[in-house]
Amino acid sequence: MTEKQTILVVDDEPSICWALEKMLTREGHNVVTASSAEEGLQLAKKHQPAMVVLDVRLPQEDGITALPKFLAATNNAPVVIITAFGDLETAVAAVKKGATDYLTKPFKLEDALRTCRLTLQKSSQRAVPKATQPMAADNSVLVGASPAMQQVFRQIALVADSDLSVLITGETGTGKELVAAAIHRHSQRSKAPYIPIAPVALNLDLIESELFGHVKGAFTGASEDRPGLFERAEGGTILLDEIGDLPLGTQVKLLRVLEQGQYSRVGDATPRTANVRVLAATNCNLHDAVTSGEFREDLFHRLTGVQIHLPPLRERTEDIGPLCQHFLTAMNYGDTTIDESVFAELKTRPWHGNIRELKNAVGHAAVVARGRRLTIDDFPVAKPSRDAVPVSSTHSLESAIATWAETKVAEDPSAVTIHSDFLAAVEPSLLRVVLRHTGGNRARAAEMLGIHRGTLRDRLRAYKIDDEN
Repeated sequence: MTEKQTILVVDDEPSICWALEKMLTREGHNVVTASSAEEGLQLAKKHQPAMVVLDVRLPQEDGITALPKFLAATNNAPVVIITAFGDLETAVAAVKKGATDYLTKPFKLEDALRTCRLTLQKSSQRAVPKATQPMAADNSVLVGASPAMQQVFRQIALVADSDLSVLITGETGTGKELVAAAIHRHSQRSKAPYIPIAPVALNLDLIESELFGHVKGAFTGASEDRPGLFERAEGGTILLDEIGDLPLGTQVKLLRVLEQGQYSRVGDATPRTANVRVLAATNCNLHDAVTSGEFREDLFHRLTGVQIHLPPLRERTEDIGPLCQHFLTAMNYGDTTIDESVFAELKTRPWHGNIRELKNAVGHAAVVARGRRLTIDDFPVAKPSRDAVPVSSTHSLESAIATWAETKVAEDPSAVTIHSDFLAAVEPSLLRVVLRHTGGNRARAAEMLGIHRGTLRDRLRAYKIDDEN
C-alpha cells in the first residue's frame, strides 16, 4: 500500500489493538484505536477513516448492532468484522448488514494484513451507490451486437407485424422466449394477451383441456365450464415452448387451429373461433422428429411460416461484454465495472447453458465482489466442455494428457515448444485453484505446490494472474 490512510481499529482487547496498530503503521497508515463502539463512533466522525476494523464482542453495544452506525458515520467506508472462531452465523449477519470482509479469531497477522490490503484496494474500486430508487432493467430486452444477433433482430422486425406463425429454434438458454416476447411486443397484437406455455409443464391427461378449455362434466373433476389458454389469449399471441413435446393427438387439434382458426372445448363439439397468433419454440431437431414419426409433418410446415434460429453464446462471444453489463444493470449493480481480462476468459468457456448460464455467473460474481470491480476469480469455475475427457482420477488425467500430446505432435511433428505449451495450458488453472483454496495466501499456496514463494511469484506474473487480484 503506498497511499497513507487513516484506519480505525475497534476492539476491547488491548493486545489486538496494539498488534494491528503496529502492523498497519508499518504499512504507512495512520491508525487510531478504540475499546468500545461508542468511543469508536466518536473517532470515526472525527477522523473519517478509510477503513474500520470492528470486533463483534464489545462492551455495551456489540459490533453487529453498531455496524450500520459506522457505515453512516464514515460515508460507507469498508468495515472488516472480527468474529470468534467458528461463529459463522455472526459473520453472515455482518456481511448482510454491510461488512466488506471478516477475520476469525485467532488470526495470523499476515492474514489480517492481506485482508486489510485487499479491503482498501476494493474500497478504491468500489462504486458509490446512487441516491435514487433502484434501477431495474427490462429483462425482456434482447442484447447483442454480433452479426448473428443483428440477423435475428432483422427477422423479428420483418415478421412482427404479420400474422405468420414463427418457429424459434436454438439451444436451451439462448433466449427463445425473449424473441417470442419481442415479436408480440412489436406486433399489432401488443395490447392483447401474450401467453407463453410449455406443453411439457402441463398435465398430459389434461393438456387439451388446458389449451382449449372444457365444459362441465367433460371428465371427472370438471365441475364447471372453463376456458383454455387459446380462449384467454383471444386477439393476442401464444408461445408453445418446446413444441416437440406436444402429444400427437393434440398436434392434430393444434393443426386445426392453424389451418381453420377453430377449436372446440373438451366435451363440446361446438367449434369456436381462435383469433390467436401461434409462435413455437424448440431446442430439438424437429426434422428428425418428423422422420421418426414423433411430430406431424403437416404441423411442422404450418408452424414454420418463418423460422428464426438463435445462435449459441459460444458462436457470438462478442456479445458477452454487453450481456454482462446488461445483467449487472438488471440486478441493480449498474455502476459495477468489469476487468477487461475477464471477457477474454469468459469467451473461452463453452457456455452449455448459454445466456441463462452467463446471467447466473454474473449474478454470482456481483454478489462475491460486493460492489468492486469484477475479476475472473469472482466468477464460478468454468464447467468442463461436454466433449472433455473426464479427469476425476489419475488414470483419466494421464489419458487426457496423452490425448493432448498426441494431437500436438500430429499437428506439428517438428514442434519444440510442446512442454511450455502444456504448462501454459494447465498451470494457470492450477495456480488459481490453489490460491482460491488458501484465500490468496501465497506462502501457503507455495507450500501446497511444493515450490519457493519467489517461484510462485514469478509464475503469477508470467501468467498475469497478479493483474487479476
